[in-house]
Amino acid sequence: MPGSLYMVGADGELQRMRPSAPDNEDHMQMLVARYPELISDGDGELLLIRREQAITDSDTGSGRWSLDHLFVTRDAVPVLVELKRAVDTRLRREVIGQMLDYAANATAYWQTGRIADSFAQTALQAEQEPEELLRAFLGDEDPDRFWQQVDANFKAGRIKLVFVADQIPRELARIVEFMNDQMRADVRAVELRWFAGGNGAITLSPRVIGETERAAAAKRPSATLELVSPPEWLERNLAAMGADVIPGAHVYMSMIERLGGAVGTHSSQGSIYASFVGDDGKLLYPFHLWKDAHLSFTLRFIHAREGLQDENVRIGLLDELVEIVGPLKTMNTKGYPAFPVALLAQPSIAAAVEQWMARVLDHIR
Repeated sequence: MPGSLYMVGADGELQRMRPSAPDNEDHMQMLVARYPELISDGDGELLLIRREQAITDSDTGSGRWSLDHLFVTRDAVPVLVELKRAVDTRLRREVIGQMLDYAANATAYWQTGRIADSFAQTALQAEQEPEELLRAFLGDEDPDRFWQQVDANFKAGRIKLVFVADQIPRELARIVEFMNDQMRADVRAVELRWFAGGNGAITLSPRVIGETERAAAAKRPSATLELVSPPEWLERNLAAMGADVIPGAHVYMSMIERLGGAVGTHSSQGSIYASFVGDDGKLLYPFHLWKDAHLSFTLRFIHAREGLQDENVRIGLLDELVEIVGPLKTMNTKGYPAFPVALLAQPSIAAAVEQWMARVLDHIR
C-alpha cells in the first residue's frame, strides 16, 4: 500500500491524505472521461471519442463488447482504455484477454468513418458542437485529414492499449511490459492511486507502467507513411479482392480524370482519393476508394458545401446512386455511403455512375 500524502493548504495548515479507493468503477470512468490527462503520458492531450464504445465481432454484427473509453491523440493514434478497480479479481489476467479481444475485433471490423461518427454522437449527447470541440483540440490542422489518419492508424494496428486501476498487480505490470516490447501496439498500465482527506477531498496520483526505452524508440510515430502511387496502392490492397475489383478501380480513376479531377493516395495510405477544385479555389474530395474495395460518396467531407447543405438534395443524390448500383453500405447523409467498386467493371453501370458524378460536381462546385 502507498504511504500517505500531505497537502498544505493556502492557510498553511497541513492535511493528511490517507490511502483510499474509489467507491465504484463508474466513478473512475467518469473522472477519466472528464480528465483524460490523468492517464496520459508522453502523448499529450487526449480527445474523448466515446465512453462505453461498442465493439463488434463481424462486419454486420451489433456490439458484442463494450470498451470503457476510446480516445485519440493529437498524432491521430486511437487509445483504447479498459478500467478496473483493484478489488476486481478480473484485473489479474482476464483483463488482458478482454483487451486483446477488443483490439483484434475493432481493428478488423470497424468501418471507415465510425470513429468520427462516435465522436460526433458523444459531443451532441453532451449538447456541444462537434466541430467546435475538434477545432479546439486540433487548432489549425485539417479535420478531414486528421480523421483519415485516425482510420489509417486503426486499420494498421497503430493503436495504444491502456489498462487503468487504482492498484496494478505485479503480474499485470510484468505482462504489460512484455506485451509492450513484443507488440506493434503501444501497451501501458496506469496505476491511479487514490488518497482521501478528512473534508471529502480526493487526491489522485498516476503512475505509468510499461514504457521502456527500446519499445519507445521502435514505436515512435513518424509524421507520415511512405508515399505510394495509386497503382502500387491497388496492388498492395485490392489485388486479392476479386476478379472485377482492379478493373473497376481503374475505371474509377479514368472517369475522375475525364471529369477534370485528379486521383492520389494520401500519406495515411487509407484510400485513393478523387480531388477537384471548386469555384472558390478550394480542393474538394468527394469520392474515395477504400481498402475494403468500396467506393464512397464522401459526404462527411462535403455535406457543408452550399450546394449540399439541404439534406433533401443529398438524399436525392443517394437515391439516384442506389438506382444505378443497388444498396449502399449506409444511407448516412453526412457519412460515407459506398458501393463495391467491382460494379464499375460493367460498362453500363460505369457510364451511369460517371453521369451521376458529374451531377454531384455541379452541386458542390
